[in-house]
Amino acid sequence: MLTSLLATSVLTAQTDERARWGLDALAVIQREFKIEGVPSYADEIEDGKPSQPVFNWGVGVLMSAMNAASRVDPTWKIELARFVEATRAYWNTAGPVAGYDVLPMPKPVDRYYDDNAWMVLALVEAYDVLGDPKLMGYATDALKYVLSGEDEKLGGGIYWREQKKESKNTCSNAPSIAACLAVYEKTKDPALLEKAKSLYQWTKKHLQDPSDKLFWDSISLKGMVDKTKWSYNSALMIRSAAELARLTGERAYKEDAEAIASASEMKWLVNGRVEDAGRFAHLLIESFNYVPNNARRKKIDAALEWLHSHGRNEKGLYGGRFDLSPSPYNKRFELIDQASAARAFLIARS
Repeated sequence: MLTSLLATSVLTAQTDERARWGLDALAVIQREFKIEGVPSYADEIEDGKPSQPVFNWGVGVLMSAMNAASRVDPTWKIELARFVEATRAYWNTAGPVAGYDVLPMPKPVDRYYDDNAWMVLALVEAYDVLGDPKLMGYATDALKYVLSGEDEKLGGGIYWREQKKESKNTCSNAPSIAACLAVYEKTKDPALLEKAKSLYQWTKKHLQDPSDKLFWDSISLKGMVDKTKWSYNSALMIRSAAELARLTGERAYKEDAEAIASASEMKWLVNGRVEDAGRFAHLLIESFNYVPNNARRKKIDAALEWLHSHGRNEKGLYGGRFDLSPSPYNKRFELIDQASAARAFLIARS
């Protein structure tokens, strides 16, 4: 009994420490990246000077970090609620289907299906945190846009970019599966569960490497596959497979999730670090929550310790990768990298 209590105390102290690191990273964002106007955060700083507003990809990551922070420190709910409303400046109502644009309006249309899928996931989570029904409306509207990116070419699958429908990518399909499932959990719309299943099978068929179970980047309309592997692509397939297993009870999905997780661990969770860019790596760390494994958890803890000790400069700014220290000569830092570190630390509490 005493041993069990001591183990619980150590775990609590460790997870609380991770939370402090995540909150510290968000405090640096507030200090260094806050700007006047909407959405009130810069995409990057160079020599301490802010740039244009953050691109929508970074918006989704920052919102997810604020969601996680709000669960740890409820005072963050105020900034989260304000930020969610500020991001409506990105909502482009132009047809054929309205969706989040890369930058605030007004501007010519430039929308990405993956950006919108990340927004769906962040908005559903923000709804869970804040309890505001309006946020589910935002999420379902964004999901409508995401699903409008599918057609019959290549037998289905969602494009990456609306204005240049040249490829169908894992980064647009895998989070779209997860987005369908997140909204399905709230609405119980059976069509969303079926869509998640069909997109999952399409992505496996066209973009999974059968030799190691990891996922390639994309397939062009000519059938040419870009075999680059980024950790977030496999990460979202881990999450989607695990969620499909939970929701359907089908063992094949559970086996998929575990196989992809094991392969991802071997490729990216090595040498005491996560060997990838932070904007991808934080999603891999999160995906491992869906397939718990004590030995892997220790590796993740070590990687986060390394990131906190070596991945930031004296101002607390993180570089672009989770396996490299920022150069002392680097004067340019991106918000998405800071938000990715914050999310990684905060989500690792689960």
